[in-house]
Amino acid sequence: MGTLMESKLTAEQHALVSKALVAQTESLGVLETPIVEDLLRRHKARTVLDIGCGEGSFLLQLAHRLQGVRFLGIDHNQLAVRDAVRKARRRSLDNVAFRTAFFDAGFERPSYDAILTRYTLQHSSRPEAFVKAVFDRVKRRGIFIALESLDEYTDCHVHDPIWERYRIAVASIHKRVGSNANIGKSLGSLLVGAGFREVRVQVVLSSPSTVGVARFAAVVRATAALAFGFFPDLFDRRLHRDLERWLADRKRLVRHDPYLCSAIAHATKP
Repeated sequence: MGTLMESKLTAEQHALVSKALVAQTESLGVLETPIVEDLLRRHKARTVLDIGCGEGSFLLQLAHRLQGVRFLGIDHNQLAVRDAVRKARRRSLDNVAFRTAFFDAGFERPSYDAILTRYTLQHSSRPEAFVKAVFDRVKRRGIFIALESLDEYTDCHVHDPIWERYRIAVASIHKRVGSNANIGKSLGSLLVGAGFREVRVQVVLSSPSTVGVARFAAVVRATAALAFGFFPDLFDRRLHRDLERWLADRKRLVRHDPYLCSAIAHATKP
């Protein structure tokens, strides 16, 4: 049985997911994009596959920064791929392509200099098989980069009851849909188990102090709208309303400095 994000989404669900992904790119991406760009440059990657590219916002940032690199983004959601293609055309980027596809052991076997996943592996119902399939499609001395959640470590510099309610609600949703919001803890062992070497994992904290108040509020607001839209029984209207007022209190956000925790892992194929 697959997770919710491995299933087909309605147009309304897709719109909520897309808004959350764009907000992630515009907020968390402030920290994540330079790290991924640096890794691709250091490994001299010329061909990159992004698995689970969504509506394309993160991959398009990389394609703009690295115009000598050929990027292919795949996603099983046709609506997401359609949006990504439109964005690429608007930006006149000819070094990136998008395609509807589901990644598993049966995926085509051309080799890539680098394979990238961003908040994708946590939704896989078979993460070990997923990472092994990645290993089989990376060139020798190629790199795999995985960005994933570490929700258990998401916290607040000063304890805040609203943020705690948000964390509990999000955790209950991950449990409901079958995704692993703490797969970031397992990235090292997953990569080694698949055959990768030179494994490194770093933790990234995205907070008002690291990405700015407006960006932090935007990604939390978009995630809350997604949670409330999909699961109003777990992320109820009262929490949604209280969170909105909380996000509008700039001084409180700066003083308490809540943060979202994620992990970025990379490894090479020997």
